[in-house]
Amino acid sequence: MHSIKLGAAAAVWALAAAAPAQASTTLADWTFENLPVATNNNPAPAVGSGTAGSIGMNLYATPNIGVTTDDVLVGKASDTGANGVADTTQTWRVRAQAGANGAANGWSSLAPIGSQGAVFATSTAGYSGITVSFDWYATTQGEANLQLQYTTNGTTWNNAALTLGGMDAGLVVMNNTTSANTVMGSYVSDNVLNPGATLAGQGWFTGLTATINDPAASNNPNFAIALVNASTGIDNVSTQGTALNNSSGNWRFDNVVISAVSAVPEPAPAGLMACGLVALAWRARRHRRAA
Repeated sequence: MHSIKLGAAAAVWALAAAAPAQASTTLADWTFENLPVATNNNPAPAVGSGTAGSIGMNLYATPNIGVTTDDVLVGKASDTGANGVADTTQTWRVRAQAGANGAANGWSSLAPIGSQGAVFATSTAGYSGITVSFDWYATTQGEANLQLQYTTNGTTWNNAALTLGGMDAGLVVMNNTTSANTVMGSYVSDNVLNPGATLAGQGWFTGLTATINDPAASNNPNFAIALVNASTGIDNVSTQGTALNNSSGNWRFDNVVISAVSAVPEPAPAGLMACGLVALAWRARRHRRAA
Protein backbone atom coordinates (compact mmCIF):
# COMPACT_ATOMS: atom_id res chain seq x y z
CA MET A 1 0.00 0.00 0.00
CA HIS A 2 2.83 2.38 0.81
CA SER A 3 4.37 1.84 -2.61
CA ILE A 4 1.18 3.06 -4.30
CA LYS A 5 1.17 6.26 -2.23
CA LEU A 6 4.80 6.90 -3.00
CA GLY A 7 4.20 6.36 -6.71
CA ALA A 8 1.27 8.79 -6.73
CA ALA A 9 3.28 11.39 -4.84
CA ALA A 10 6.14 11.08 -7.31
CA ALA A 11 3.82 11.54 -10.27
CA VAL A 12 2.09 14.54 -8.70
CA TRP A 13 5.45 16.11 -7.85
CA ALA A 14 6.65 15.64 -11.40
CA LEU A 15 3.54 17.29 -12.83
CA ALA A 16 3.67 20.17 -10.35
CA ALA A 17 7.32 20.81 -11.16
CA ALA A 18 6.34 21.49 -14.76
CA ALA A 19 3.94 24.33 -13.79
CA PRO A 20 5.31 27.88 -13.41
CA ALA A 21 5.44 29.47 -9.97
CA GLN A 22 2.69 31.97 -9.16
CA ALA A 23 3.69 35.64 -8.98
CA SER A 24 2.03 39.04 -9.21
CA THR A 25 2.88 40.76 -12.48
CA THR A 26 2.28 44.31 -13.70
CA LEU A 27 0.95 44.05 -17.23
CA ALA A 28 0.70 47.81 -17.82
CA ASP A 29 1.21 50.88 -15.63
CA TRP A 30 0.41 54.42 -16.73
CA THR A 31 2.26 56.83 -14.42
CA PHE A 32 2.67 59.47 -17.18
CA GLU A 33 6.15 60.29 -15.85
CA ASN A 34 7.67 58.85 -19.03
CA LEU A 35 5.94 61.42 -21.25
CA PRO A 36 6.54 65.08 -22.09
CA VAL A 37 4.20 67.69 -20.63
CA ALA A 38 2.12 68.31 -23.74
CA THR A 39 -1.07 67.40 -25.57
CA ASN A 40 -1.29 63.60 -25.71
CA ASN A 41 -4.44 61.77 -26.76
CA ASN A 42 -2.83 58.31 -26.55
CA PRO A 43 -0.34 58.13 -23.66
CA ALA A 44 1.94 55.09 -23.58
CA PRO A 45 2.38 53.13 -20.34
CA ALA A 46 5.56 53.63 -18.32
CA VAL A 47 5.70 49.90 -17.56
CA GLY A 48 4.51 47.04 -19.71
CA SER A 49 2.59 47.41 -22.94
CA GLY A 50 -0.83 48.70 -23.83
CA THR A 51 -2.81 51.57 -25.29
CA ALA A 52 -4.88 54.39 -23.83
CA GLY A 53 -7.22 57.06 -25.13
CA SER A 54 -10.25 59.10 -24.20
CA ILE A 55 -13.73 58.60 -25.63
CA GLY A 56 -16.67 60.91 -26.24
CA MET A 57 -14.85 64.22 -26.04
CA ASN A 58 -15.58 65.32 -29.61
CA LEU A 59 -19.23 64.30 -29.94
CA TYR A 60 -21.36 66.71 -27.90
CA ALA A 61 -21.87 70.48 -27.93
CA THR A 62 -20.22 71.96 -24.81
CA PRO A 63 -21.28 74.59 -25.86
CA ASN A 64 -19.90 73.61 -29.29
CA ILE A 65 -18.56 70.30 -30.57
CA GLY A 66 -14.84 70.45 -29.84
CA VAL A 67 -11.59 68.66 -30.59
CA THR A 68 -10.21 66.01 -28.26
CA THR A 69 -7.25 67.65 -26.52
CA ASP A 70 -6.13 65.39 -23.70
CA ASP A 71 -2.81 66.34 -22.16
CA VAL A 72 -0.11 65.36 -19.70
CA LEU A 73 0.36 68.06 -17.08
CA VAL A 74 2.15 68.58 -13.78
CA GLY A 75 -0.16 68.57 -10.77
CA LYS A 76 -0.34 71.49 -8.38
CA ALA A 77 -0.49 71.59 -4.61
CA SER A 78 -3.54 73.83 -5.00
CA ASP A 79 -5.41 70.93 -6.63
CA THR A 80 -6.12 69.43 -3.21
CA GLY A 81 -9.81 70.23 -3.14
CA ALA A 82 -12.16 69.20 -0.37
CA ASN A 83 -10.30 66.12 0.86
CA GLY A 84 -6.87 67.73 1.18
CA VAL A 85 -5.09 65.23 -1.10
CA ALA A 86 -2.74 66.55 -3.80
CA ASP A 87 -0.84 64.96 -6.67
CA THR A 88 2.10 67.08 -7.79
CA THR A 89 3.49 64.50 -10.21
CA GLN A 90 2.58 64.23 -13.90
CA THR A 91 -1.01 63.26 -14.56
CA TRP A 92 -3.28 62.89 -17.58
CA ARG A 93 -6.21 65.26 -18.17
CA VAL A 94 -9.17 64.19 -20.30
CA ARG A 95 -11.06 66.96 -22.11
CA ALA A 96 -11.84 68.70 -25.42
CA GLN A 97 -11.07 72.25 -26.46
CA ALA A 98 -12.32 74.70 -29.04
CA GLY A 99 -12.30 73.68 -32.67
CA ALA A 100 -13.53 75.44 -35.78
CA ASN A 101 -16.99 75.85 -34.24
CA GLY A 102 -15.87 77.80 -31.18
CA ALA A 103 -15.54 77.19 -27.43
CA ALA A 104 -15.90 73.59 -26.28
CA ASN A 105 -15.11 71.42 -23.27
CA GLY A 106 -16.17 67.91 -24.24
CA TRP A 107 -17.94 66.76 -21.06
CA SER A 108 -21.72 66.70 -21.49
CA SER A 109 -24.80 65.62 -19.56
CA LEU A 110 -26.23 64.56 -22.94
CA ALA A 111 -23.70 61.76 -23.25
CA PRO A 112 -25.20 58.30 -22.66
CA ILE A 113 -24.03 56.30 -19.66
CA GLY A 114 -20.53 54.92 -20.15
CA SER A 115 -19.75 56.97 -23.26
CA GLN A 116 -17.27 59.56 -21.90
CA GLY A 117 -13.98 59.02 -20.13
CA ALA A 118 -10.86 56.95 -20.80
CA VAL A 119 -10.05 53.45 -22.04
CA PHE A 120 -6.88 51.52 -21.09
CA ALA A 121 -6.10 48.25 -22.87
CA THR A 122 -3.49 45.55 -22.38
CA SER A 123 -3.22 41.88 -23.21
CA THR A 124 -3.63 39.43 -20.34
CA ALA A 125 -2.45 36.50 -22.47
CA GLY A 126 -0.64 34.01 -20.26
CA TYR A 127 -1.98 35.48 -17.00
CA SER A 128 -4.93 35.11 -14.65
CA GLY A 129 -6.33 36.86 -11.59
CA ILE A 130 -6.68 40.32 -13.16
CA THR A 131 -6.75 43.39 -10.90
CA VAL A 132 -7.04 47.10 -11.64
CA SER A 133 -6.06 50.17 -9.62
CA PHE A 134 -5.98 53.90 -10.37
CA ASP A 135 -6.06 57.45 -8.97
CA TRP A 136 -8.87 59.79 -10.06
CA TYR A 137 -9.37 63.54 -9.88
CA ALA A 138 -12.49 65.52 -10.76
CA THR A 139 -12.57 69.32 -10.80
CA THR A 140 -15.35 71.28 -9.11
CA GLN A 141 -17.35 71.25 -12.34
CA GLY A 142 -16.23 67.75 -13.29
CA GLU A 143 -18.68 64.86 -13.35
CA ALA A 144 -19.18 63.34 -9.91
CA ASN A 145 -20.14 59.80 -10.88
CA LEU A 146 -17.61 57.33 -12.27
CA GLN A 147 -17.90 53.65 -13.09
CA LEU A 148 -15.30 51.05 -14.03
CA GLN A 149 -16.11 48.83 -16.99
CA TYR A 150 -14.12 46.02 -18.58
CA THR A 151 -14.31 44.13 -21.85
CA THR A 152 -13.03 40.76 -22.98
CA ASN A 153 -13.91 41.13 -26.65
CA GLY A 154 -13.65 44.86 -27.38
CA THR A 155 -17.41 45.13 -27.92
CA THR A 156 -19.32 44.11 -24.79
CA TRP A 157 -18.62 46.19 -21.67
CA ASN A 158 -19.34 44.96 -18.15
CA ASN A 159 -19.64 46.89 -14.90
CA ALA A 160 -17.10 46.08 -12.17
CA ALA A 161 -17.38 46.92 -8.47
CA LEU A 162 -14.81 49.36 -7.09
CA THR A 163 -13.15 49.33 -3.67
CA LEU A 164 -11.94 52.58 -2.12
CA GLY A 165 -8.34 53.16 -1.04
CA GLY A 166 -6.91 54.83 2.04
CA MET A 167 -7.11 58.43 0.76
CA ASP A 168 -10.66 58.60 -0.55
CA ALA A 169 -12.45 60.79 2.01
CA GLY A 170 -15.62 62.18 0.48
CA LEU A 171 -15.92 59.45 -2.12
CA VAL A 172 -18.77 56.98 -1.74
CA VAL A 173 -19.40 53.59 -3.35
CA MET A 174 -22.96 53.50 -4.68
CA ASN A 175 -25.18 50.74 -6.03
CA ASN A 176 -27.99 51.87 -8.30
CA THR A 177 -31.05 49.68 -8.72
CA THR A 178 -33.73 52.19 -9.68
CA SER A 179 -32.66 55.18 -11.79
CA ALA A 180 -32.53 54.78 -15.56
CA ASN A 181 -30.17 57.76 -15.71
CA THR A 182 -27.38 55.97 -13.82
CA VAL A 183 -25.65 52.66 -14.47
CA MET A 184 -27.37 49.69 -12.89
CA GLY A 185 -24.92 48.38 -10.36
CA SER A 186 -21.76 49.74 -8.79
CA TYR A 187 -20.14 53.16 -9.22
CA VAL A 188 -18.43 55.80 -7.11
CA SER A 189 -19.63 59.35 -6.50
CA ASP A 190 -18.29 62.56 -5.01
CA ASN A 191 -20.96 65.19 -4.44
CA VAL A 192 -23.00 66.76 -1.66
CA LEU A 193 -26.08 64.71 -2.54
CA ASN A 194 -24.56 61.43 -1.32
CA PRO A 195 -25.97 60.14 1.98
CA GLY A 196 -23.30 60.11 4.65
CA ALA A 197 -20.74 62.09 2.64
CA THR A 198 -19.16 64.89 4.67
CA LEU A 199 -16.88 66.18 1.92
CA ALA A 200 -17.61 67.13 -1.67
CA GLY A 201 -15.92 68.95 -4.50
CA GLN A 202 -12.71 68.57 -6.42
CA GLY A 203 -10.05 66.28 -5.05
CA TRP A 204 -7.71 63.39 -5.75
CA PHE A 205 -8.92 59.94 -4.83
CA THR A 206 -6.12 57.39 -4.72
CA GLY A 207 -5.87 53.64 -4.88
CA LEU A 208 -9.31 52.78 -6.23
CA THR A 209 -9.18 49.08 -7.00
CA ALA A 210 -11.20 46.30 -8.59
CA THR A 211 -10.74 42.57 -8.98
CA ILE A 212 -12.02 41.20 -12.28
CA ASN A 213 -13.37 37.76 -11.40
CA ASP A 214 -14.68 36.97 -14.87
CA PRO A 215 -12.68 33.92 -16.11
CA ALA A 216 -12.84 35.36 -19.63
CA ALA A 217 -10.65 38.28 -18.51
CA SER A 218 -7.72 35.91 -17.98
CA ASN A 219 -5.42 34.86 -20.80
CA ASN A 220 -7.14 37.34 -23.11
CA PRO A 221 -5.41 39.57 -25.70
CA ASN A 222 -8.50 41.79 -25.98
CA PHE A 223 -8.81 42.87 -22.35
CA ALA A 224 -9.44 46.56 -21.62
CA ILE A 225 -10.97 48.78 -18.94
CA ALA A 226 -12.97 52.00 -19.22
CA LEU A 227 -13.20 54.71 -16.56
CA VAL A 228 -16.35 56.45 -17.68
CA ASN A 229 -19.42 58.48 -16.73
CA ALA A 230 -21.84 56.52 -14.59
CA SER A 231 -24.74 58.91 -15.18
CA THR A 232 -26.53 60.93 -17.82
CA GLY A 233 -29.21 63.63 -17.92
CA ILE A 234 -30.52 64.81 -14.56
CA ASP A 235 -28.32 62.34 -12.66
CA ASN A 236 -25.17 63.74 -14.26
CA VAL A 237 -24.11 66.22 -11.61
CA SER A 238 -20.86 68.00 -10.80
CA THR A 239 -18.78 67.30 -7.72
CA GLN A 240 -20.66 70.22 -6.15
CA GLY A 241 -23.94 68.36 -6.54
CA THR A 242 -25.20 70.82 -9.14
CA ALA A 243 -26.34 70.12 -12.68
CA LEU A 244 -23.42 69.67 -15.08
CA ASN A 245 -22.87 73.01 -16.81
CA ASN A 246 -21.70 71.42 -20.10
CA SER A 247 -19.00 74.05 -20.59
CA SER A 248 -16.24 73.36 -18.04
CA GLY A 249 -14.77 70.71 -15.77
CA ASN A 250 -12.63 67.64 -16.46
CA TRP A 251 -11.23 64.40 -15.09
CA ARG A 252 -7.58 63.47 -14.53
CA PHE A 253 -5.93 60.11 -13.95
CA ASP A 254 -2.69 58.81 -12.50
CA ASN A 255 -1.11 55.45 -11.65
CA VAL A 256 -3.47 53.36 -13.75
CA VAL A 257 -2.30 49.77 -13.25
CA ILE A 258 -3.55 46.53 -14.75
CA SER A 259 -1.91 43.53 -13.12
CA ALA A 260 -2.23 39.76 -12.78
CA VAL A 261 -2.04 37.62 -9.68
CA SER A 262 -0.45 34.65 -11.43
CA ALA A 263 0.64 33.14 -14.69
CA VAL A 264 -1.70 30.71 -16.39
CA PRO A 265 -0.26 27.20 -15.78
CA GLU A 266 0.88 25.56 -18.97
CA PRO A 267 -0.19 21.95 -19.61
CA ALA A 268 2.43 19.46 -18.50
CA PRO A 269 4.38 17.91 -21.41
CA ALA A 270 2.65 14.79 -22.70
CA GLY A 271 5.74 12.69 -22.13
CA LEU A 272 6.00 13.70 -18.48
CA MET A 273 2.34 12.92 -17.87
CA ALA A 274 2.77 9.54 -19.53
CA CYS A 275 5.73 8.71 -17.29
CA GLY A 276 3.68 9.56 -14.20
CA LEU A 277 0.80 7.35 -15.30
CA VAL A 278 3.11 4.46 -16.15
CA ALA A 279 4.71 4.71 -12.70
CA LEU A 280 1.32 4.58 -11.03
CA ALA A 281 0.19 1.58 -13.08
CA TRP A 282 3.43 -0.34 -12.46
CA ARG A 283 3.32 0.17 -8.71
CA ALA A 284 -0.38 -0.74 -8.51
CA ARG A 285 0.27 -3.98 -10.45
CA ARG A 286 3.22 -4.82 -8.19
CA HIS A 287 1.03 -4.31 -5.12
CA ARG A 288 -1.66 -6.68 -6.49
CA ARG A 289 0.92 -9.42 -7.09
CA ALA A 290 2.27 -9.05 -3.59
CA ALA A 291 -1.21 -9.31 -2.05
